[in-house]
Amino acid sequence: MEAENEYLDLPDDSEEAFAVLHRRKFKELESRWENNEGGNNFYHERQYVDGLVAFDEVHNLGILTAFRDPPTNDRQFSDFFQDCRRVAEVSSQKILMEAARRLKTGASNIVVLDANARQGIHALIEAIREKLNGLSLSENKRESLFSKLNSFASELDRNRTRTEAFYAFAVDTARVAHEVNDEIKPLQQTIDRIFDWLDKAKKLKDALPPWQDRKKIEGPPKRITQSDELDDEIPF
Repeated sequence: MEAENEYLDLPDDSEEAFAVLHRRKFKELESRWENNEGGNNFYHERQYVDGLVAFDEVHNLGILTAFRDPPTNDRQFSDFFQDCRRVAEVSSQKILMEAARRLKTGASNIVVLDANARQGIHALIEAIREKLNGLSLSENKRESLFSKLNSFASELDRNRTRTEAFYAFAVDTARVAHEVNDEIKPLQQTIDRIFDWLDKAKKLKDALPPWQDRKKIEGPPKRITQSDELDDEIPF
């Protein structure tokens, strides 16, 4: 059953999955055109439309809402198909552009923490500092760990918290584990508790509005210039 389900290998994000599905289905359609398959009955074009519309409905994307009732007349369907294909193509391009933007800005490595989470993580960082001072490490390695931990602590005071510094700290801590043996266990448990907080936090990529909603956000109010005020005072 799984081998026959072509939707299992699509991206987990439903919008990105739509873009990938559109590209896949349209590529298949172009291949059929090149091989002169289907004739003039639009059978394969209707399959393309039906597949994308069904996916759009299941995931409630609202991209192809206007194309849920294809005309049965082939002459009318020809124009309908071209319109549907263009909407699917432009929407897919926008979705992929937005995904690339979020990836390039590192939004997947940024979390949005509330005040309670920040307070809890700061307390755990203080506990880690105490444990680090008690480990039998060279001063160079201890200072390197403190530097990464302090970098992450400073990130906690921002509205958007980058997690790279803490991941780097956790990796370096694991590397020195063989030097301190069982001494590292309480420290690792505290690190794991911070990971729990970060895993539960909302990722910035999820907090950002999707591309189709960003256009709904109102821009800044128009600023009244001096010339505008003078125009209002002129009675003619």
